[in-house]
Amino acid sequence: YGFGEASYKFNSLTPKERISAALEYGKRIHPQYTKEFRAGTSVAWHRIPWSLGCYGIWSESSREQYYDTLCAIDHRIVLAGEHCSHIPAWQEGAILSGMDSANRLHQKAKKLG
Repeated sequence: YGFGEASYKFNSLTPKERISAALEYGKRIHPQYTKEFRAGTSVAWHRIPWSLGCYGIWSESSREQYYDTLCAIDHRIVLAGEHCSHIPAWQEGAILSGMDSANRLHQKAKKLG
């Protein structure tokens, strides 16, 4: 993930230009990078209206105030994702959150009979 001024410059490129730039960066470490590349995609998540970013960021106070409510089961609905974990911005957080949510929902369903 990019941050600061460099990320704004990179995200001002078109998706095709971002892929080309990423290939140029990658071949600095792996010279065969461009030869092995088949296809790619690039998303500037902060430009997606329903997302406005690629991951959740919690302050200590916002986590304390809202996290338990976000992760609570509401009847048959439970949210899961990296934003509902203590490992934001990583697939591991999303997977652990999903497993935890499914387990809690299953436990609730068992109690209801």
